Amino acid sequence: YLGCKPCGMTCGFGGSGAFSDGKFNITSEFGGWLKEFIGEEELLDIIHYVDQINLKFGAPDNLTDPDTKEVRDIEHRGIAKGLKLLRSHVRHVGTEINLKVLDQIAKDMETVVDYLFLTDVDDIIVEKDTVKGVLLKNGQKILGDYVILGVGRNGASWLVESLQKHGVRFTNNRVDIGVRVETNDIVMQEINQYLYEGKFIYNTSVGTRVRTFCSNPSGHVVIENNNGVAVVNGHSFNDPKLASKNTNFALLVSHHFEDPFKDPNEYAMEIARLANKLSNGSVIVQKYGDIKKHRRSTYKRLSEGFVKPTLKEAIPGDLGLVLPYNTMQSIIDMIEALDTVTPGIANDHTLFYGVEAKFYSDRPEIDDHFEVKVINHLYVGGDGAGLTRGLAQAGANGIYIAREIIKKARKS
Repeated sequence: YLGCKPCGMTCGFGGSGAFSDGKFNITSEFGGWLKEFIGEEELLDIIHYVDQINLKFGAPDNLTDPDTKEVRDIEHRGIAKGLKLLRSHVRHVGTEINLKVLDQIAKDMETVVDYLFLTDVDDIIVEKDTVKGVLLKNGQKILGDYVILGVGRNGASWLVESLQKHGVRFTNNRVDIGVRVETNDIVMQEINQYLYEGKFIYNTSVGTRVRTFCSNPSGHVVIENNNGVAVVNGHSFNDPKLASKNTNFALLVSHHFEDPFKDPNEYAMEIARLANKLSNGSVIVQKYGDIKKHRRSTYKRLSEGFVKPTLKEAIPGDLGLVLPYNTMQSIIDMIEALDTVTPGIANDHTLFYGVEAKFYSDRPEIDDHFEVKVINHLYVGGDGAGLTRGLAQAGANGIYIAREIIKKARKS
């Protein structure tokens, strides 16, 4: 929530993943860019290793099969409309079980790890181009032969600010902006049953690419606090008693920028802030039928709809006043294309919540083992370093770095 101090929704043990829906995608095709550094076979081996750790500490056994006749039929219908299906084995942990798994992992690690919570790191300590430890804001120094910065998305700005002082260069030219879609479970029944999460990508009439992301069968739409700005997200529980009757998922439009503009994340934040202003600090919800009629949704029109919003705090409004033309047109193109795969998704009662944004952290210059090029023994990993964007590859990134440090330490 926007008023929490300190806010533990995106910080602490588990980071943003702690309160996520807990969808673990066993694939190298999406969820990050580690294939640019690690061979595909090795990456998949590490992802399976991380999956086994989750199972050891209480993750559910159920796993979707992406290679059935039903899935191939869905894929065929999508291709006919220009939709590409990204298939994956998915282990849905669920929000409440995900927290228990992480709690057990944290307790298991207490024998070998010292935790410091609510502790700010001021800077890294570098001597003769080699990292020597970190400096806390209270003046304390924690020294070490190797340092890993896995700061998460919430710490991405700190990472840039801290490393640039030591001559590290960064790159980033992308951000994803869109909406969270909510419809009745029955509309998404086939996708939910055979895929759990249907990941599709689509090239639109205005030259953009749109993807579906983070589908939550029988889930809930929620507000996410991103550094004081309200954006939309979604999750679902493993326990059927906590289920809703709606499925929600994101439609995200990729925005790439060229010189001279160098701050794509701030671009998305400004759009989200505008939605907050128009909704008096909340987020906007709009029926798809109202979008097609170029009019704002009202409480009366919302109450007459067949899809009852799970996010009660959302304010009926007009996303056309917030989203740029190309972004809105891309979303309309995508929802109409999806209607051939999930008939009924483009009906007038489907709800759009905005704004949802996925911020891509600036990526520091690193070598093939995730070691910062100009600072020896300093490693970066995860979403905060612009390398991953999901649980599986983020976990794999950490395991790979740990193994590399062990190899290097044994040689020295």
